[in-house]
Amino acid sequence: MPPTEQQGYPFPEVGDEWSDEEVLIPRQRRKTQYIPPLMFEKITATSAESSSEDSSTPSPRPQRSGGKVSPNVPLKSPSRQSASRGNSQDELVQRFYQLTKERDALRKELQRKSMGANGTSTRGSKLYRTEEDTLIEELFALRHEIRNWSEEYFSGPIRASNKRPYLTRARELFGNLTDNYHVYLKDPEDRPLLIQAYVWMRLQQKIFNNWQKGSGYVWAGKLGDKKLRDINDTLRKAVKNEAEAEEYHRWRSLTVNLLVPQVDGKWRPTFDATPVLKQISRFCSRMRHKLRPWATRSLSVGKEQLGTIVSASVALDLKMKRQRADYRFVTFTGGKKDQYWGYGYYDSEMEDVYDDDSDDMGGGYGSSDNPRGRRVELALAPALERCGNANGHVFDQSFMMVKADVSCKRLEKRKKPQPRPRGGGGGSVVGGRGANNRFSGFWGR
Repeated sequence: MPPTEQQGYPFPEVGDEWSDEEVLIPRQRRKTQYIPPLMFEKITATSAESSSEDSSTPSPRPQRSGGKVSPNVPLKSPSRQSASRGNSQDELVQRFYQLTKERDALRKELQRKSMGANGTSTRGSKLYRTEEDTLIEELFALRHEIRNWSEEYFSGPIRASNKRPYLTRARELFGNLTDNYHVYLKDPEDRPLLIQAYVWMRLQQKIFNNWQKGSGYVWAGKLGDKKLRDINDTLRKAVKNEAEAEEYHRWRSLTVNLLVPQVDGKWRPTFDATPVLKQISRFCSRMRHKLRPWATRSLSVGKEQLGTIVSASVALDLKMKRQRADYRFVTFTGGKKDQYWGYGYYDSEMEDVYDDDSDDMGGGYGSSDNPRGRRVELALAPALERCGNANGHVFDQSFMMVKADVSCKRLEKRKKPQPRPRGGGGGSVVGGRGANNRFSGFWGR
């Protein structure tokens, strides 16, 4: 009678297969079936001398006997207790769970030792490292395109002929980016910085954000809000430990790769991709209409360039979802929920774009010697963070892959030069001021 059919067997659903490398609970071994010597010669492990002597005699190819031959059982580890048939069932079950925990702990420790300084696996993950390097390169290329587009169409003085009616108030567009947005809009050199921050904010809200309905999942078309968002949120909220996190991210990566496979370097979606193109075009059109009053050139000329930026953002979001690791953009906030300025500067997570400037930064937070520390006045681009390693393990650790681009320079309103008095004499100026004071005192009586 096989052990799986015995009464009281604790694991009937497992069968004869064990996930561990060693036999945890010894079972009743079947006797080796007698095989005639003419059928095939049984191969055993011998020394090098005996194997060289027998190499001259031809030996037929061994055949599998369908599991009737007893398998080779490895030697028991000396650190393990002896599990004799006389032990009780509770002791065997307890020993089984103890060995399972030891195996999981050793496996996790091996994964930690195989990780490098930045969380990448040092062996057996060349493919994942290559994909991660490509992803980071595309992120830097996207930053470069956004910066060039902002400088090309929003730098310099705004001509009277280029001014358009304000469809949206400046406070509604840029109020949560910085408190002195009006100074940026009037500055011909620093205005592109504010536009760059606004473009990244909109990309995070509509392209890379998966928490709100109607945002994110642009690459999935109509499947995003109808099916993917609900099932993904349900599974993500059910994650409670490391093992469940690994299973969830493995499912997420596999689902995205099956929906949008990559064949010969091109995306081959398994669904209708027409809504994706329509959503990208609608997003670009709305952004151009909102930013048109502050443009120094016609944004119709840069329509294709803006479309390339948004399309590259959708492709980057898709590549981030294809990975087993959890890649996400990090946005820092100040004292309020949607206040993306006014927080402290941290060198490990941020990079100041004005660090190389020779002039001193204005405001009370310019130098690091200030006891109050440096304060971020404008966040230009978000940081990229990775949770877990590239192989899809150790999700309780996070690594900063790309720092955020910020500006700690406080822009001040430029003062207009005061015209010189025509009289030229200092006495006339003093007399004039005194006369004004006398008249003001006279009328005040």
